[in-house]
Amino acid sequence: MTLRRRILLFYSITLSLSLVIVGFLSWFEFNEQRNVALHGGVEAALRHDPLVETAEIILLGGLPAILLGIIGGGLLMNRALRPIEELTVVLEKTNASNLADPVHRSGNGDELDRMTAVFNGMKQRLGVSFTQAREFTLHASHELKTPLTIMHSTLEQMLGDAATPAAHRERIASTLEEVQRLSGIVGQLAFLAKADAGLLTVAREPVALDELVRDLTEDASMLAAGASLTVLLVDCEPVKVCGDRMRLRQLLLNLVDNAVKHNHNNGSITLSLRVQDQHAVFQITNTGPVLPPELRARVFERFFRGDAAHGSTVEGSGLGLSIAESIILAHFGSIAMDVTDDGQTRVILSLPVI
Repeated sequence: MTLRRRILLFYSITLSLSLVIVGFLSWFEFNEQRNVALHGGVEAALRHDPLVETAEIILLGGLPAILLGIIGGGLLMNRALRPIEELTVVLEKTNASNLADPVHRSGNGDELDRMTAVFNGMKQRLGVSFTQAREFTLHASHELKTPLTIMHSTLEQMLGDAATPAAHRERIASTLEEVQRLSGIVGQLAFLAKADAGLLTVAREPVALDELVRDLTEDASMLAAGASLTVLLVDCEPVKVCGDRMRLRQLLLNLVDNAVKHNHNNGSITLSLRVQDQHAVFQITNTGPVLPPELRARVFERFFRGDAAHGSTVEGSGLGLSIAESIILAHFGSIAMDVTDDGQTRVILSLPVI
């Protein structure tokens, strides 16, 4: 039965019950008047005001019928439209991680059941597309590693060969630098492809996060020296988390590298680590340009470089924050970016403590 016919049937039943109530109470009132006329005569019947009798019929028959129509109609409509609400909830929760999970079908063949079938088919096609894209990125990055390694070795040999003319050395060095940059991008893409496919291996061992943050401060100071940036560690509470020390260090270095690149000369970078509500909360704040809200919401997208003018002057592939997000999610944490009250960009990490 179609949804339209089901709703029509529900309302027909409700209206029919309402008419039965009105008819029964009207019959009861008219029968009472008939008995009055039979036992008391016409004069006794005329003493009853027709307006009063009409009001009694409306109050005793009409109001209950209206209430039944409203309550019964509401209940029946709720039952009829509940599948729409359930489907809406499922659609809201659909993302790239659950495309393989089909939506439950009612099997009654109505419009909603057919729409659910169409949606399941769409999820399946999207899942295949996502899988093909991940596999292509993973295989392509793997296949590119070998020729890039050969090119890198060849260029290094040419650069170190005394027979190479001096006029060619600068070109070779420039080409070698681009090959190194390309190798880095391929490695980052391979990392993200593994993370998407669930192949990212993350160790589960106690890690003193405060030690990593202190080491990070020293690394950040060396990275920031070229741009005359000041690095401050304002808080570093002792805390341990369960995770992969190497991956967590990679995560923190990506954030520091991003803070150094997207900053002003003679600016500052502020680090802090606190324990809040059984979570280790790490914050890194920098005095660089602040992205507008519509761009700020996209900073964790792959290859996102901010505005075109800014992206063209800053080195990088736009994958650092995407990698940071993949690592933090693999550790059951969260990452977010916002702007402080004094107009500084801030990235906040949260990890459960042990």
